Amino acid sequence: MVKRIFRPLRRWPVVETLLLRVAGQLTTWPADDFGRFVSAPAGSGLAGAFAAVPPPVEPLRPPPPASIAPANFETRFMRLHVEGRFEEMWEMLAEDAQRAWGGLQNFMREMPRLDEWLEILDMQVASVTVLESWTDNLHQRTYSNVARLVMRYRVRQQWREWTFDRQVHLVPAAGGWRTLCYPTRARTAAGR
Repeated sequence: MVKRIFRPLRRWPVVETLLLRVAGQLTTWPADDFGRFVSAPAGSGLAGAFAAVPPPVEPLRPPPPASIAPANFETRFMRLHVEGRFEEMWEMLAEDAQRAWGGLQNFMREMPRLDEWLEILDMQVASVTVLESWTDNLHQRTYSNVARLVMRYRVRQQWREWTFDRQVHLVPAAGGWRTLCYPTRARTAAGR
């Protein structure tokens, strides 16, 4: 039926060309299929053939990595600590802290471990504050745009459970944060 309608129009090449161009605008191909087509015939007559070149398409790129929130960063750091995955923790240390440890091997050997009788039941971020400037008096260093977190831990030692808070400082780095986890002289059960 459609052919019967368009058969009289084929006698006029200008009308046929116009219909093919309109039809070409109304139909689409997926962007990656355009490479198969070099030109499309537009019928006989005055029009000849016109190029079926697709409009330029911006290649799909993955979204830029999102900066991880300070609370998520510290929670991940502590989960790695609980699991004993010190090599992965190393990449999360600030450069000053890495220098203070003296290298990955020293960090892996000397980072305090959780005692086997101590279990972290829960860890939460009680508060997050971003400070314009903060000075680490113990190591005599000043940092800008520091995230100060208060972490709340609920732990169990055999039958006894208790909760304690600990303050942690993170410094900005490419793509997120790094922790200021320095070596300590006195080892503690909960880590840094």
